[in-house]
Amino acid sequence: MKLEAITGNIAHAIKDRSTDAPYVLAVEFTDKASKGKSATGCVIVRMPDQQHYTITSHDFRYMDAGKDTLAEELGAFFECDDDLDQRQTLIDQVNELVAQDKDNEAQLIADA
Repeated sequence: MKLEAITGNIAHAIKDRSTDAPYVLAVEFTDKASKGKSATGCVIVRMPDQQHYTITSHDFRYMDAGKDTLAEELGAFFECDDDLDQRQTLIDQVNELVAQDKDNEAQLIADA
């Protein structure tokens, strides 16, 4: 899936979250050097409640995130066709889409 589609889907999921039950969205990237296998890195979006979210970049695959993260409800898992160096671009685009949407009341929890 392309980066732009994923950022749109994540921003939409953040906006339309209708319950306070916490959940995560995970994005893994491809590795051009290995011809499309998962790269060693991911972006994880956490929504602890309906109105807040965090979005962080990690230097490990989502499946290697640890028992606590993997035990959280997974809202969606995306495989991004773009290379791992696009993690910050994805984060910036999601934050921009959420901020630009006047109907989206979710707030980014910075430095979480």
